[in-house]
This record gives sequence, C-alpha cells and structure tokens, in this order.
Amino acid sequence: MLTNKEIRSTAREYLRGNYKMAVINLILITIANSTMQSVVRTLTGESALNMQMTGETLPNWDSIFSMQSSPFQTTLNVVLSIIVALIIGSMQMGNEWGYLDMLDGTPLSSGHLLKPFENQLFKTLGVLALQAFYVILWSVLLIIPGIMKLYALALSNFIYFDNPDMKTTDILRQSESFMKGKKMRLFQLDLTYFVVYLIPVALFLGVGIAAFNMYVGAATADSDALLYQALLLVGLMLAAFAIFGILTFIVEPRRKAARAVFYSEVLKEENLSIS
Repeated sequence: MLTNKEIRSTAREYLRGNYKMAVINLILITIANSTMQSVVRTLTGESALNMQMTGETLPNWDSIFSMQSSPFQTTLNVVLSIIVALIIGSMQMGNEWGYLDMLDGTPLSSGHLLKPFENQLFKTLGVLALQAFYVILWSVLLIIPGIMKLYALALSNFIYFDNPDMKTTDILRQSESFMKGKKMRLFQLDLTYFVVYLIPVALFLGVGIAAFNMYVGAATADSDALLYQALLLVGLMLAAFAIFGILTFIVEPRRKAARAVFYSEVLKEENLSIS
C-alpha cells in the first residue's frame, strides 16, 4: 500500500484538469444546502425575517432567547432538517463517486451530484441513514468511539458505488472489514489536510470570545468606543470565517481525491491478500 505522502501526490496528479470542476461541485453543494436551510427556517418560523421587532430596533439577546416555537414548528423543523441532511448527504455521496470515476479516467462533472438520485434512491438514503445512526449511537458513549465508528464506515459510499446490489448492512460491514487496522492511517491522512484549518479556527474562536466579552462590557458600561471595538472584532471574526471557507474549497478536493486513492489502495491490498 502506498504511504500517505504517496497517496497525496497521486491524488494531486488525478486532480489535474479536474480541480476546477471539483470546486464547482463543492460550491453547488454549499448553495443547495444554504438554500434548503433557508427554506426550512422560513417554513418553521425561525427566519430572521419572521422575527418580531419593535419599530426599527434590531433584536437583542433577550428577545432572541425569549422566542419560543410551537410543538408543530419544532417537529416540522426536525423533519425538514433530516430531509435536507439526507438530500445533501446524497449529493456529497455522488461527489465522492465522481472521484472514483476520476481514477478510472472519467472527468468530474456536476452530473455526479445527481447520480445517487437516479437509481435506488431509497437504498442510498438507507446507507446514509444507517451510517449516521451508527456514528451517533457510538458518539453517545464517548466522542472517541464515535470518531472510530466514523472511520470504520468511511469507505461505505465507495463500496456502495462498486457494489450497488449489495445489501445495505453488508456495505457497512464490508467497510468495517476493510478498515480493520487502517483507521489510524486514514485519520492521519485526513489530519494532514485538516491541520491547515487550525489558524482560521484559532483566530475565529479567539476573536469571537473577545468580541462577545467586549459586547457585554459595552452593554453594561454604555461605552460607544468599546462597542466600536467589539464591532471591529466581529469583523475580524467574519474574516476568519471567510478564510476558513476559502480554505475549504482549496483543501477538500485534495482530501476527497486522496480518500478515493486510499480506497483504491485498500482494494489492491485486499485482492493481494485474497489471492
């Protein structure tokens, strides 16, 4: 099996000529998610446009936290949020399938995002729902077991692509079998990409905490100068968030391509062991 460094290098080679489409697919998924989340908030009465405001005064923390939703709104919100999660999860699965096609010489396209909806849609939703169920179930115990289960099922979408007629439970079981002794390898591979996010995340959290403290101080001391400083910090926090978003479009195509190469290496290793 290739080393992680070799996997990253191989992934970059496959991305040549496909990187632009990989970014476009991520943008399409982001737009779809944002649009559907906005619709959900509007339908459930949680949209900022539906907030009751007195005159032209913006809502403060007290007015926001005092807002209550009816049982119907809460139920509707949960149901619609699950539906949105499954739809976006299906698009992300199709995106991952595109990277497998890319390894076989087929260029990435936006059509890959719709492939899970074309055939066996209910099975696709079942694969996604079962993965989420197991990860959440193990996460209830502790965070570490949840992460371990997440990596144990990391190849499920790829296996489903190669074996569309395999039973849902068998797909997940096959992923767990393939990932025995390899979960740490894949985690380390992901970590080489995730480390890039540390700077904007640290900046976001640090500035966010400082901005909140200054906002509270300005509210109690009624100091315009302190409030302006807090607004400046909020601006820096938003800038950190923007940097994080930009890095996502730079890093994620490489990480997903690397995962596809990792899967292909696992298959090679399994074939060798079987023979």
